[in-house]
Amino acid sequence: MPVAGPPLRATKRRVATQQELFAVGAEHVWQRRFYDFNVWTKAKRIEKLRYMHRNPVARGLVQEPEQWPWSSYRSYAFGEEGAVRINQWGQIKMKTPPSAA
Repeated sequence: MPVAGPPLRATKRRVATQQELFAVGAEHVWQRRFYDFNVWTKAKRIEKLRYMHRNPVARGLVQEPEQWPWSSYRSYAFGEEGAVRINQWGQIKMKTPPSAA
């Protein structure tokens, strides 16, 4: 006769909810209906950047994306450094130690 093990729930690895990652009393980062996710493709990256850069214009806060001071738009469009710093992945060079001869 087989022995019954613990319920399936008890054997699953517990994953922390996002709320548990923040200190008690910390403010929420995301509103309830929004969530974070990884951007893996160039097309999705462009889609999200366009949304972020156009959103202040769509909301009527500025007339042009480059006018929003907390945007990375000027960095992408004109190569300028601004309040929002971005990673320059294309400029990163891998450092390797010299080979032993």
